Amino acid sequence: MINSDLNAPRASTSFKRLVLSFFFLLTMAGCGGEKPAPVLMSMTAAQKKFEQKCREDFDLHVITRMAGSTLWIYLPVKDPIFDYEAQKENSGEAHKKPSKFTVQYLDGNFKDGNFFFEYDIVTRKKVKAEDYGYSSSYTDNYVKAQNNLFTAISDVFFNAKPKAGEADVKFVVIVITDIKKGIETKATLSLEDFKRYMSGDLPYEEYMKRFLADTKGGQSMIGDETGSHLQYKDVALPEFLAKQIINRINFKFTRSDFEPPDDYDKTITGIIADTARYYHFEKFSTARLHNLRLQKEFVFERNQLAQFGDDTDFSSPKIPSQGKLIHIRFDNGEVQLNEEQ
Repeated sequence: MINSDLNAPRASTSFKRLVLSFFFLLTMAGCGGEKPAPVLMSMTAAQKKFEQKCREDFDLHVITRMAGSTLWIYLPVKDPIFDYEAQKENSGEAHKKPSKFTVQYLDGNFKDGNFFFEYDIVTRKKVKAEDYGYSSSYTDNYVKAQNNLFTAISDVFFNAKPKAGEADVKFVVIVITDIKKGIETKATLSLEDFKRYMSGDLPYEEYMKRFLADTKGGQSMIGDETGSHLQYKDVALPEFLAKQIINRINFKFTRSDFEPPDDYDKTITGIIADTARYYHFEKFSTARLHNLRLQKEFVFERNQLAQFGDDTDFSSPKIPSQGKLIHIRFDNGEVQLNEEQ
C-alpha cells in the first residue's frame, strides 16, 4: 500500500525560503520489479564542492553517490528526528473540514511501457475526531540540518555544469538517518522542479505534489555511518511520475479544497493525463486503471488522455532561465541574499 501524502516548502511572496520540512509522514512502497543497480560513478567536481560546503558551512558530514543522473545524499545523525509537541490553538489543520473520501488502498507502477493503477476509495463515514492536544513533529536539529542541505543543493547544483564525462544531475535523493534509533526520512525530487519552484515558476501547491517523501525504519540503519544499507539506484522518469501520480491522487481525495465528484474515475484519469503532460512524457502506450471497490477496469490509449485533465499548464517554465535566481542564506540569524544572473 502506498500512502503518498507529501509536503514541501511554502514560499513567501517576496523571496523563496529554503525551509523544506516534511510535515506529514509517508509510507511508500516500491513501484514495479527490481532492476539491476546501476554502476556508481566516480565523484564529480560538484559533488566534492557540495560535500565540502556541507562540512565547512554547516558541520554536516554527508556522503554522496552518483547513480546515473541521480545524486544520492546520505546524512547519518545521532539526534532524534521526531518529537511530540502541543498543538497550536490556531492550527488550521486542527479545524480543517474532514475530507469526503477515504483512500483505503492505492498502488501503481510503470511497466512495459504502461501505467498501472489500482485503488479502493470509499465515502468517509461520520467519525468522532478525538483531539488529544498534541502531535508528532520534527525536531529543531533535524529541520535545521534539512534546511541546510537544501541551501547547499541550490548553491552548488543550480548552476553547475558537468565536466566532460560527468553526468548531469536530474534527480536528487536525500536520506537522513537516525543511526541510534534506526529511523530515516527520504526525499526524492527533480532538480529542475526545485529550480522552477525557487524561481517562482511553480506555485507552492503544485511543487508540493511533485516532492516525494518517505519515512521508514529498520535494524540495518542502526550504526550505519556510510549508508551501506541503501540501494543506490538511478531514478527513472516513468517511475518517478508513477509515484507522483499516487501523491496527486492522495492529495486530491484527502487534502484538496476541491473535492472530486462521486464518479471519480474520470478525476484519476485526469491526474494521470496532467502529470504526463507537465513533463512532456509520451513514451508510454496506455494508462490502465482498476477500481477495486466497483470492480471496474479502464484502459486508455495515450492519445485518448488528451480528453482528460486540468486546463492549468505547468509543463514549461514561464520565467526565462537567464533571469535572476536569489539564493537565501542565514548568517548568525540574519538573512543574506545572493543574486546570480
